[in-house]
Amino acid sequence: MIESQIAARVLPSKCREAVKVLLQEVYGYEDFRNLEVYDDLFKGKEKLQLSQGQLIEEVIMEAEKGIKGDSSVHNLLLTAPTGAGKSLLFQLPAIYLGNEYKLLTLVVSPLKALIVDQVEALQELGYERVAYASSDLSPEQKNEVYRRVRDGEVDLFYLSPELLLAYDISYFVGERRIGLVVVDEAHTVTTWGKEFRVDYWFLGRHLEALKNALGYVFPVFALTATAVWNPKGGNDMIFDTIRSLHLAPCALYVGTVKRENIGFDITAMTIEEGETYDKAKQRTVAARVEDFLDGHKTIIYYPFAGGIDMKLKTWVYPANWHWVASYYGKKDKEQKAEIIQAFKEGEKKIIVATKAFGMGVDISDIDRVYHVAPSGTFVDYIQEIGRAARDKNISGVAATDFNERDFYYMKRLHSAGAISQEQLGMILKKVWEIYLMKGCSDEMQISLSDFEFAVRLPRKKNKLEYESDLEQVIKTALLWIEEDLSFRHGGSPVEINSQTLFADGYVQEKTGDAAFRKKYKQYMVPVEGVEGVYKVAFESLWENCFSEMGYREFKRDLYNGNLFEGVRAAAVGKHDVLLKESAADICFKLASLLKSLKDLLTVSLYGNKGKFEEDDLRSIFAAYDMDVPSAKRFITSLLESRVEEGRSVSYITSAKKKDEDKLMFTVTRGFDLLLSRYQKLCTQRITGKKGGRLLFYVTPFSDLNMLLNLLSMLNVVDFTVEGGVPSVGVRVHDAEILKKEATSGSYQNRVLENNEKIFQEQIELFRLFFGNTKLSDEQRWEFIEDYFTGMSLEGLKEKYSCVVECRLCKV
Repeated sequence: MIESQIAARVLPSKCREAVKVLLQEVYGYEDFRNLEVYDDLFKGKEKLQLSQGQLIEEVIMEAEKGIKGDSSVHNLLLTAPTGAGKSLLFQLPAIYLGNEYKLLTLVVSPLKALIVDQVEALQELGYERVAYASSDLSPEQKNEVYRRVRDGEVDLFYLSPELLLAYDISYFVGERRIGLVVVDEAHTVTTWGKEFRVDYWFLGRHLEALKNALGYVFPVFALTATAVWNPKGGNDMIFDTIRSLHLAPCALYVGTVKRENIGFDITAMTIEEGETYDKAKQRTVAARVEDFLDGHKTIIYYPFAGGIDMKLKTWVYPANWHWVASYYGKKDKEQKAEIIQAFKEGEKKIIVATKAFGMGVDISDIDRVYHVAPSGTFVDYIQEIGRAARDKNISGVAATDFNERDFYYMKRLHSAGAISQEQLGMILKKVWEIYLMKGCSDEMQISLSDFEFAVRLPRKKNKLEYESDLEQVIKTALLWIEEDLSFRHGGSPVEINSQTLFADGYVQEKTGDAAFRKKYKQYMVPVEGVEGVYKVAFESLWENCFSEMGYREFKRDLYNGNLFEGVRAAAVGKHDVLLKESAADICFKLASLLKSLKDLLTVSLYGNKGKFEEDDLRSIFAAYDMDVPSAKRFITSLLESRVEEGRSVSYITSAKKKDEDKLMFTVTRGFDLLLSRYQKLCTQRITGKKGGRLLFYVTPFSDLNMLLNLLSMLNVVDFTVEGGVPSVGVRVHDAEILKKEATSGSYQNRVLENNEKIFQEQIELFRLFFGNTKLSDEQRWEFIEDYFTGMSLEGLKEKYSCVVECRLCKV
């Protein structure tokens, strides 16, 4: 039973005196605040009041059990709204445990801004036994932080999940004993959330293994502002978090979501006669901005980062531009810090932001939060409006002018980052093919590049951004496959390792520079039989020779061939290729297909303004045993989103046909030269008989890498990539089940099915909440509470559609 995952709360009557003293000495507070939580949601919505001090005492008591070797230590999960003082609930136990027992507390947080904000806030209070590590720090800075942690100079250590998973724990803490692990913003573990972080999901497994390796236990304290309690539904966040983080047995504290000092101003946006939707939205937002500039401090949430600055200028009169700033993920950290500071101090009255603005930003006097359109989940929306009126003495307003066409933004964002059933099937099949190529080894390292052909992400000039996007998508896909197969078979035939390795790889230096070889010989070993290629211990090379730069800078310069002064040497991947047909047959098949494509594209270009339909591909690709989805993937991989001579080039675009779930393609001039280039490359580089193996050392974004992907789609080669880009570990537990699922040709992933169902439910939820403009503030908060405590969408529709109808009848 799901109730068995919940441990009995200890709830001591009060907090020990030494902690109260720390509260005053460190924070300057005379007493603890109260939190309102639900007593037992299995029985109803009765609430109870508890002091922050009671919860802090329970955390300390569980840590003390761990010191004594008591195996009954339980974990804790708290949900509490923004502004409830959650950081105090783990910082004070950490400070006390460090003072009293010299124990170390690890705080795992997904957002760098949140980490820096909390560390600097403690340091400003005069508490210096706190530190963090992030990718922004140089190796020297990080090593100094680790030294301080190991030497007992730090008791509260913040780091990202990616960093914790990347190294053995002794790398950070040495012989220090861990007393408590905190997982902040734990909602990012839920697989259907827009903010899902795949490394957070792996965190529970890692912490479980960590306890076993260390030989002692410690409590894990997970916290988040918003999480849905719905154990009978498909969108439960509470028990998904408990399961994913391995928190059972867990003392559960679900805070109430109602914010009495936040009201709502939700209207239906009118589109006047002769006015387009976009013009109506511009007019409506501009009117709102004029109101917000008159004595308010406002966040305006806009769904897209692209074009946000242009939108801002259409909403704000030029005379008021100096009062308004934009904020989105790709602004550099200095700009972001300046904008936040200006907003805090009142130099800016309005921030127009994506959802990148919020977590880690502690501004108490924001009194307006406006959504141009819904963009994430309903949970995200509640978290975002919760950034208003953190000061209990002010009143906040959450405003929206809703139109049914607002869902365009939400649908576009969802489709842009979505993984399809077809892609998951291809990735699963690729795992099986690599398993065979690696001699049926149960333990494999698989390069992220091996899956590029399946996900087909847009190429970027910044290869590190592309690599980061690829890593998130591929690890998420592999995780969903593992989860799905585990549900189907009572245990997954494959297990994904949490670590992404980038320890060793290959570098190519074509000139044979003797000084280069001599200088770096300690880190580079020549690859036998391949001139100018070296196997390199990247991490050792970075730490010992390039420690003045961050790891991301190091990798960027390594990819671009700019790392080694005076020498053009760049990272390459080792491509191991298996020919499934003879080279002659492979080249003939590719030539035939490219000729058919060239004929179709030429006719389209000169006879139909470059346009053709996906059905036009059917007859061409049928001869190669490829269906229409495979054909679309092949032609878009071939012609779409390439980086040539430092600029992004695409020879094809696509858009959905009106009222049809099919694509219309448009091709541009220049494609014929590209097709000829691939045909020539195939003839030059693909040689040998059926069953033969080829080795190539090339960069991840090279033409040869793309050619191999195209040939793999044609099912005439299999290949794996090693080095150059990160790899993930895959362990095969049951090869027969893996083979059956991977080769069935009809694989359907239930995790994705559930996520798609929840996405559609989110649209219905927003439609119900925003569409009912007659709901009072009290009824809206009741709606929110009903949803967060498990009421189904059908139940909400029945209750709140009726509420509006009844109100209208009385009028």
